[in-house]
Amino acid sequence: MNNVLFLVDIDGTLLRVDRQVTRGIWAETWSNIIGGKVPWERLDTAAGKTDLQILAQLLGDPDYACRIAANFFDELAECAQRSIVSTSIQLCHGARSFLVEAQKYGARLVVLSGNERRIGWHKLRTAGLDRFFLEGFWGCAVLDRHHLPPIARDWALQQGLVEELSRVIIIGDTPNDISCAHRYGFVALAVASGPYSIEELLQHRPTLCFPDLHHAAVSLQRIFDNPAMNRRLIIAIDGPAGSGKTTTAQLLAERLGYTYIDTGAMYRALTLAALESGVPLTDQTLASLLESIMIELRHTSHGQRTYLNGRDVSERIRQPDVTALVSLVSSFPSVRQAMVRLQQKLGRQGGIVMDGRDIGTAVFPDADVKVFMTADLDTRAQRRFLELHASDPSLTIDDVKRQLDQRDTLDSSREYNPLRRADDAFVLDTSALTIEEQVETILRHIRNKFAMSNSVSQD
Repeated sequence: MNNVLFLVDIDGTLLRVDRQVTRGIWAETWSNIIGGKVPWERLDTAAGKTDLQILAQLLGDPDYACRIAANFFDELAECAQRSIVSTSIQLCHGARSFLVEAQKYGARLVVLSGNERRIGWHKLRTAGLDRFFLEGFWGCAVLDRHHLPPIARDWALQQGLVEELSRVIIIGDTPNDISCAHRYGFVALAVASGPYSIEELLQHRPTLCFPDLHHAAVSLQRIFDNPAMNRRLIIAIDGPAGSGKTTTAQLLAERLGYTYIDTGAMYRALTLAALESGVPLTDQTLASLLESIMIELRHTSHGQRTYLNGRDVSERIRQPDVTALVSLVSSFPSVRQAMVRLQQKLGRQGGIVMDGRDIGTAVFPDADVKVFMTADLDTRAQRRFLELHASDPSLTIDDVKRQLDQRDTLDSSREYNPLRRADDAFVLDTSALTIEEQVETILRHIRNKFAMSNSVSQD
């Protein structure tokens, strides 16, 4: 089962510190470091903000806040450790029982708080809650709370605590907590134990909403019972040439620990076999040739390689002569039928990322995730030109653009399984995206797709 990562807020979610104590700590620190009284009238609310963000708003100058943050927070932490005692902390209803139950289910618990680090840990230790948490990510170094969730998730991945598609659940009491979850495709579990009511929180569309953590603890079974995320998925990526799907599919598979199946390489290997054998490019001839050759996709220390009759042809099948004919070869019904059967055999166990022209429509029409990648012709031509120019210096950008345009026409107009977007595919325009951004966008889509269905509890 994929482990679940809980990113848990402190103030208003787990506990509350006496407001007068908190204000006194800030007032003493402000007087010692800056001088004078705290201009509280500049602060609309502290809820959901980081301590650095609060300091910046009180000063009215983010740059100045960052410059003095180290000294200010040293003083603030020292004052907090003197002033915050057990009698000034009140646990939110159900906080301890929720953490106990979450651990029983195997959740990985990490703090995600706007607090300065030392102050946050001091609050948890004083409340007797620090033992539940593996690590914490804090608001002393970032102005925007939204920067913290991916840092926490990446840390958990590096520690081997979770997998790439493990559910990440942000637990908090403010709209900012919900917004952080939405931004990264995480589950938003909101509790109305802070300054916001259930009605106010629901306006921001949390995945789940409860009066407090006591009620959330009762629903932990529902949170963990998500079979779709506990199995290995079939991910289909389609799109025209030059849209970036092959590189993106390879990196996506690597991130997920899945097998990448390059269907385009399989058609290219058949095209190369036809060129080398000199057979006519007809449906029956190519189908017969396919039955007499062996095409393999091998995973090596150098990544996936394509073999034709035991020979590594990974580079050869990307040459212009193969590229010019692969759309014609792949357009024949008998060839595609045979290839589809082979591809389905390779991928039926799941845990695969497969890219091509008809994966989401013909090969795996019931794929768990379908992505249709596209980009404008100029962008695709530039990408393909950079890929091919080294092996064919005479090639011009106009040549590549013309080839892509012709191939788009062939792929889209062929009678059998033409290139088209599946009705339920996620469309990703990659024209202005880097490869890493493409991968992250697809991962976010997958997390969103398999987050719990939007449900609300007010029991």
